[in-house]
Amino acid sequence: MTKEQKIQILDDLIAKVEACSYSPSGLDIKHYNIELYVENAKSFIAKFMPNPNYWVDKMDLNTHNGTLISWTNAKANFINILNSIKFEIELSENLQAAQPAQFDNNQEIKSDKVFIVHGHNETMKLAVDSVIRKLGLTPIILHEQPNIGRTIIEKFEKLSEDVSFAIVLLSADDEMKDGKYRARQNVILELGYFIAKLGRKNVVALYQTSSEIEIPSDISGVLYEPYDNPYGNWRYNVVRELKAVGFDVDANKI
Repeated sequence: MTKEQKIQILDDLIAKVEACSYSPSGLDIKHYNIELYVENAKSFIAKFMPNPNYWVDKMDLNTHNGTLISWTNAKANFINILNSIKFEIELSENLQAAQPAQFDNNQEIKSDKVFIVHGHNETMKLAVDSVIRKLGLTPIILHEQPNIGRTIIEKFEKLSEDVSFAIVLLSADDEMKDGKYRARQNVILELGYFIAKLGRKNVVALYQTSSEIEIPSDISGVLYEPYDNPYGNWRYNVVRELKAVGFDVDANKI
């Protein structure tokens, strides 16, 4: 099957998921039960993706706990996964036609420093900081570091020089006209900065699930992990991503 045919299958599946609408009864599969489309996606992954377990593990979506917010977040997360698979297919096709080194944006681990980009949610920030410390790594938080006469951007650039991983926290900071929330715009800017600097596999974005938050869908290839509470499964998702890029970390420590 050609790249174009694979992309078309995923585009059709994304369109079906986007057409789903919330129904508390959950009786109408076409408009509510996106798990049907999850199974379709898993079949596609098993046939065409080189590392199917990596993608399947990310499709543990909670669509049936009876709240609009959780269902909406699950739907957005699923669409993001499908878009990321599209990006992976397009990237792998490019790599086959070019020297791998030209497209290698995976930064080698050069330090134990993990940059934490955050908004106004103090609980979320402290929870991530605690996990990073328990794993034996060094969290870098911009406002906790001395200015030494530098502007904010100078300070940010200097502190990000020798970090090997970044965790970006998308919290419900700014309310929009439609009642949804979004992260602070400096957080989105720094998310893009670290994707360009470290490579997308060295960046994890955690989004707050207690409010309906806008996920930046135009940043291709980034997988957004749900954050529910300080002791949620996101902690093990972070460990998994750290291990995947070469960090020697132990989930038992958290």
